[in-house]
Amino acid sequence: MLRKFVSSLLVICMLAGCGGSEKDTAATEKSTQSAADVAADIVEDLNLKDSMEEVKSRVVKGMFFQGEDVTENACVYFSSTSGNSDTVGVFISEDTAAVTDYLHEYLEEQKAQTQTYYPEEVFKISNAIVDENGSMVILVICNNIEEAKTKVNEVLGK
Repeated sequence: MLRKFVSSLLVICMLAGCGGSEKDTAATEKSTQSAADVAADIVEDLNLKDSMEEVKSRVVKGMFFQGEDVTENACVYFSSTSGNSDTVGVFISEDTAAVTDYLHEYLEEQKAQTQTYYPEEVFKISNAIVDENGSMVILVICNNIEEAKTKVNEVLGK
């Protein structure tokens, strides 16, 4: 657990050094606020509030979008502070198919990294929820998969 936490912390610190541009528009701010509200609601409803922390937007862009220009996307990502794979991410984009592809690539990388040191987390990552409704993509990794799926469907209007 400690090895995973330390390596995750190092990745976040390295990515935090990569500066992003300040090209935010009013529309992006509105999307970010609504994405933040949705993500916070999911974290609270799944009782993950005490063990989750929001990751900065520029770090999230580096983690998921491999340095591509995604300034038109609003992204909010909560990561576990207790050393497990619990994750909640909300991404608002015009190209949800591309965001979904990036998230699936991320999940494959996470699964490969955790298989050696944390095999108990592989099940959660393998059953991660990645769902979208045409304008919003939601990623959830947690123990209570059924409750998470219900909440995601409710948020996406399914």
